[in-house]
Amino acid sequence: MPGPTFISGDSVDLCAVDEEDVEFLQRTVNSPAVWSNIGARKPLTEKQEREWYEERASADNGSVDFVIAVDGDAVGSVGLEGVDDPNGSVEIGIFVAEEHWGEGYGTEAAELVTDYAFDQHRRHRVVARVFEFNDASAAVWEKLGFELEGTHRDEMYLDGDYHDVRYYGVLEDEWRAE
Repeated sequence: MPGPTFISGDSVDLCAVDEEDVEFLQRTVNSPAVWSNIGARKPLTEKQEREWYEERASADNGSVDFVIAVDGDAVGSVGLEGVDDPNGSVEIGIFVAEEHWGEGYGTEAAELVTDYAFDQHRRHRVVARVFEFNDASAAVWEKLGFELEGTHRDEMYLDGDYHDVRYYGVLEDEWRAE
């Protein structure tokens, strides 16, 4: 069961990452359908995931992480990198367990964390990166009003091939106008 709820939405809650979430996070990130979409290049052991959790939980490293929960059960994770960036930009990272794809949980979590970035961290720009083959993720950002800002050709090497990465972004005034 995820930690305490920090942000509530209609269907999902964004909860503090708790030590009990480490097993879920490790299992989900190691799922082939998930790791191939987030660019993980090697499996994570429980020890590595626990070290990630401890580092993120104990340091003021400019990141904020949440477990996406539905009815008290973890279904994914969303986070922000660069909340203290002096230029006002922050990047969203998100994944949802494969068995929950297509249910709208990722879209709602992305919307909630974008609001949070603008409202609580006074960010000016929120960005997300998407592999060129991940049309479902691209659709999330486009649905939320993010603009395709550009494509970095052959930016990531995964599964024996180079892949383009699409960069999506939204500025605070654009977000508020939606």
